Amino acid sequence: MIAITAGGLTGVGGLATVVASLLTFLVWVHEPVAAIAAIVCVPIGVLICVVASRTVAALASGMGGGRRTKELIGLLAFALVIFASPILIGILNAVQSATAQGLQLQSLVGAISWTPIGAAWAVPGDLATGSWLTAILKFVIALATLGVLWVLWFRNLSASVIAPPARSTAKRKTGSLGWFGVMPSNPVGATWARSLTSWTRDLRYIRQLLLIPFAPILVLIYSQWDVSGPFFALSGLLVGFFAGVLPYSDISYDGTAFATVMQTGIRGRADRLGRTLGVASITLPLVVLADLVTIGISGRWDLLPPVLGASLGLTLIGFGISAVSSAFLVVPTPAPGDSPFKRVPGSSFSMFLTFFACWALVAVIGLPTVIPAVIATFSGSSLAGWIAFVVGPVLGLIVLAAGVVLGGKRFDVNAPSLLAQLRSFQGA
Repeated sequence: MIAITAGGLTGVGGLATVVASLLTFLVWVHEPVAAIAAIVCVPIGVLICVVASRTVAALASGMGGGRRTKELIGLLAFALVIFASPILIGILNAVQSATAQGLQLQSLVGAISWTPIGAAWAVPGDLATGSWLTAILKFVIALATLGVLWVLWFRNLSASVIAPPARSTAKRKTGSLGWFGVMPSNPVGATWARSLTSWTRDLRYIRQLLLIPFAPILVLIYSQWDVSGPFFALSGLLVGFFAGVLPYSDISYDGTAFATVMQTGIRGRADRLGRTLGVASITLPLVVLADLVTIGISGRWDLLPPVLGASLGLTLIGFGISAVSSAFLVVPTPAPGDSPFKRVPGSSFSMFLTFFACWALVAVIGLPTVIPAVIATFSGSSLAGWIAFVVGPVLGLIVLAAGVVLGGKRFDVNAPSLLAQLRSFQGA
């Protein structure tokens, strides 16, 4: 392990960390006590970085190389990429705000200094300001962090040397039908169970759910972290807007397995309704939760009726539009287990057009509930708020019912053509 650690220090990442850490000594040239502490703490900080990377690598190796593990790692990486840009913008905004206000960045740095990664680097600074007790506590945190990481790495490395990571041989319990044992025993119930299984187990579906927390975070960052402002309070509408269009091309993810759906002889209306109930079972609670959290943080509980009504209305309208769009066309999608960053040939332009068209329709049809919600937010009109609360779900249910009927009719006619397209995607 010592040799591996030394090797990590001489790698590109290790050398970059060492060089960056050496530059910190320039800060403490005129502070003898801090400089002496840095001689001890800086190497500890560097070792924490190197050992942490080795520990993560060992843990990932010990998890095995199965498809599920790769999908989970891909999901985490995809989430990091999705949120990287807003986070970077938020950091820049925080720095700018700190320049103007003075204390915000200092508070942020102070919080980071108590984390396992930041504690070692903060000790010299605390000693320079005379905060001896704080410095001692952070030094203990740093040593404990290094010790825990070393033990975890040692155990995983020892296990992999003695016995290579084996794939899981766990077997499913017989007699367990999952959602199929819960839902009604009819075509709608079977489709509902299959859809719900996909939205809770297939990471291609789960990746799409990242749009739900993305919306309020994006609004929060671009509003300069103004949680009490009207835009953050209204961010629930954006959540509903995104959530409703998630199943815009649901059949595409079936792939050639869509043939088994056709073999059951299911009617289009039952398929449309079952798929909608599946995605609604996941997204509607998330939309309500997002509304409650954003309204709670903003403290504008008077806006809960308009925000809740409009966001649910937009979600249901999106479901209705998606029930039709997914019966008209399919688009190339990643296969199960594929990297989220893999480019699927022919997918970019067609997906963009379909997504844009669905969003445009939802935005236009949803105006009767969005406008009262906006009026209630900026004018304080309780009447407009309750209008949005009532109109949203009612309009959404009407559009959803129409979408299930129209989409069902199109499904009955177009299903063979959709299957042929899916097979052509697989052969491409």
